[in-house]
Amino acid sequence: MKKIGVIGVGNPLRRDDGIGVFLLKKLIDRKYGLPAGIEYIDGGTGYLNLIHDLDRFDIVVFIDAVDFNGKPGDSKIFEYEDIKSKKINFSSSSHGEDIVQVIDFSKSVDMLPERVVFFGVQPKDVSFGDTFSDELSTKSDVLIDDLICYLKKLVDDI
Repeated sequence: MKKIGVIGVGNPLRRDDGIGVFLLKKLIDRKYGLPAGIEYIDGGTGYLNLIHDLDRFDIVVFIDAVDFNGKPGDSKIFEYEDIKSKKINFSSSSHGEDIVQVIDFSKSVDMLPERVVFFGVQPKDVSFGDTFSDELSTKSDVLIDDLICYLKKLVDDI
């Protein structure tokens, strides 16, 4: 079986930008309905520390706030290739370029998993603050359900 890592990233002091870490913690707290064999990692904002984590997995799913011009609280799956080919403007995230640079570096030293996926959540507000926008707050349960469905499908497909 392939090793899958799910990494929540983001800054909880930048309002909606913290959604990745928040959703990861909600996943872990739920403790039921999660596919077996997945490792969950709180990546926070320490992206360089993730290089060695990436090398341990065949597939990595990042959970992050991504501006893809959707409605706040919408989610979308992006492959790493979509970001590299500029199909999605990932740099609008308050830390997006850092993650892309870490992934690029991991690739250059042959430490990149065979597949990197982003579960992106459209933010509304990434200004300083420690609460989510109303749109993200009201959709958090739906986002968790969507994420669990995606992870189950991912496991079933491999």
